[in-house]
Amino acid sequence: MIKFMNFNKTSKILALGAAASLSSMSVQAADKELLDILLQNGSINQSQYSNLLEKESINKKDVNDINVKLDKKGLQFETADKEFKLKIGARLHADASFHSGDNKINGASATNGTEIRRARIYLKGVMWNDFKYISEFDFADNDVAVKDLFVTYTGLDWLDITVGHTKQNISMELQESSNDIMFTERSLVNTITGHAFDRAIGLHGKAKGKNWSAQLGLYGESVGSSDTGSGDEGWGMTSRVTYTPINLKDQVVHLGAYGGFREASSSNDILNGGKGTPLSYETTHMSDLKLTSTSKDGVLNADNLSIAGFEAAYMQGPFSVQGEYAYTWLTRDDGETSLDFNTFYVQTGWTLTGESRSYKGSDGEFKRLKPAKNFSFNSDGGWGAVELAARYDQADMNSDQLNLGSEKAVTVALNWYLNENVRLMADYRRAFDVDARAGLTGDVNEIDAFTLRTQWAF
Repeated sequence: MIKFMNFNKTSKILALGAAASLSSMSVQAADKELLDILLQNGSINQSQYSNLLEKESINKKDVNDINVKLDKKGLQFETADKEFKLKIGARLHADASFHSGDNKINGASATNGTEIRRARIYLKGVMWNDFKYISEFDFADNDVAVKDLFVTYTGLDWLDITVGHTKQNISMELQESSNDIMFTERSLVNTITGHAFDRAIGLHGKAKGKNWSAQLGLYGESVGSSDTGSGDEGWGMTSRVTYTPINLKDQVVHLGAYGGFREASSSNDILNGGKGTPLSYETTHMSDLKLTSTSKDGVLNADNLSIAGFEAAYMQGPFSVQGEYAYTWLTRDDGETSLDFNTFYVQTGWTLTGESRSYKGSDGEFKRLKPAKNFSFNSDGGWGAVELAARYDQADMNSDQLNLGSEKAVTVALNWYLNENVRLMADYRRAFDVDARAGLTGDVNEIDAFTLRTQWAF
């Protein structure tokens, strides 16, 4: 005899998508052929056959009180006991960028045009109340890249333990989501942090409170490395501590420090074994114009890299200021002289419509700006939130007669948050006092870049 079975806890999450899509499916249309066979074989009687045939949809109790919600946070599922949760979300960053002054450079020029900068889909949630997980993949450039792919145990009051492919815990700017930062691209500090200390497979622990956080991680290489069969992978350790002596809704004082160490792989790559780890900065993501850069294969004979950094931020109402300084040492093999680099940025933001930025003390970072009123032409609608931001940053990558370049830059940004999910961005960046890397000649002193972005995320 056929009967509808209750879902046990381990099958609830697997049943969520099917339950949502099948909730109105007619049994008569889907299973009539099977029911005819069962009736002919005597497995069910005529009365049971008629009852099943007339059943029009899956009853709510058959999915065991699973709550389904769709709102600004995405598509969300939750069991009645709250022990299992699933959220499906995505982001899209569509960019257009243009340059001026690059035609005076010998040896390179900027690529102008349009691109899908990011196109990500993620699944995140909770299992058995104590385990959080996330799987995020990026489909930009008609390719697939693994981003976050990890599980975190939260059952201890004093420590969260994460295992998987995740951001190495370093730099306030690097930790902040690209959905939340005030500019289309991160600062020149990312010349080092974004290449040597981005996502990697590892283990890290995090202790936190409302106004502080302390993290320590041990990592191997990125999931995209290709060093298999050609020697040992590289590895590294990072640590970051933050403290927020003032943490109010409209006033924040943030202080932080971080340090990191990366041992190069057998092929002398800092993070992506077999693919090279160039320390570089691109004027825009699609430009392929790098005024400061090592070769595409990274620094030759790299042995290990260390970094120390300090960060601070202040917010008062609609006004905020934030900055970081990072100093890096790179040791080389075969008697080559060690190198040192330094980078920093200072940025400020002002919300013209009066809102304060969101800040989370237990993460030590700013989150997405939330408009007081969403943009709408309806009578009760508003204009969203408008934000003006400016940044000064510089990087000096020249060391011991090795010309990797140096530059300074000023960026001005205007951002329009139509609601919590949709943002329009416009950036103007001028790089100046450029001491271009080896291979670039001509008039490289000043380069202008313009970027427009349409972003939606939930």
